[in-house]
Amino acid sequence: METTRPSIVVVGSLNVDHTLRVPRIPAPGETLTSSSMLTCFGGKGANQAVAAARAGGRVAMIGCVGVDDFGTRYIEALKAEGIDTSGVLRSETPTGSAFIAVDDAGENSIIVNPGANHAITVADIEKQAELIRGADALLLQLECPLPVVRRAAEMAREAGVKVILNPSPLSEAFLADHFEVDVLIVNEGEAAQITPNRDLKEARCAQLIITRGAESTLSLTAAGLSEFAPPKVTPVDTVGAGDTFAGAFAVSGDIAYANAAGALATLKAGAQPSIPTRSEIEAFIS
Repeated sequence: METTRPSIVVVGSLNVDHTLRVPRIPAPGETLTSSSMLTCFGGKGANQAVAAARAGGRVAMIGCVGVDDFGTRYIEALKAEGIDTSGVLRSETPTGSAFIAVDDAGENSIIVNPGANHAITVADIEKQAELIRGADALLLQLECPLPVVRRAAEMAREAGVKVILNPSPLSEAFLADHFEVDVLIVNEGEAAQITPNRDLKEARCAQLIITRGAESTLSLTAAGLSEFAPPKVTPVDTVGAGDTFAGAFAVSGDIAYANAAGALATLKAGAQPSIPTRSEIEAFIS
């Protein structure tokens, strides 16, 4: 990995996560007793921003939180990570939240209340044009309104900025009208819906990366298909592992490095508390 610190701009969500430990994911109509609850900062956008910052990037976050106490504390937490928060807006709508059940095998089930994440507009994103156009890479997900995500991608591509999209949570609106990006990071289920035959033209990207949990990560480019086996670990909590992969990849461009970061993120509970630092990733690899 290069020693320079690439500039990464993340447009995305900021949520407060409430994670409950359960023996198994509850079935419809079933009530379970949780053995513990952890409240921490999350949201796919901010998770990826923190992951990129800890992996060694110079990171700016664009998104929206409420004018509530959670929003104030969230901005301070991002600043403590060295993240530029000048693009984080405030809204009368409450800060987004997520309620996460994690079972004894580390699998999870999530319910998200978008809150202020859906208050950001295309006009808001256009005011951040200078920040986006000055980046080395723009990292996106789909927890903010699709027109906002699309416009951010358009502005970046017009300026020659590399656009990396993790199209999660996948929506019918995106499938009907998804846009050009440089790198698309998906899991197996998302890949099957976007491009069942793993066609780059259909996927509308130059590189398609398919993460597959404990199985090899696939990378498809015009040069062909490559496989990258992730480190073998015993997961405690898989929440945020995919976001950690995306943030680490945005900084490094290295799938092996991103695989290591994602694996490390499964060894602790919570989304952001589990995200490793660059020194931890490098020590794990070596």
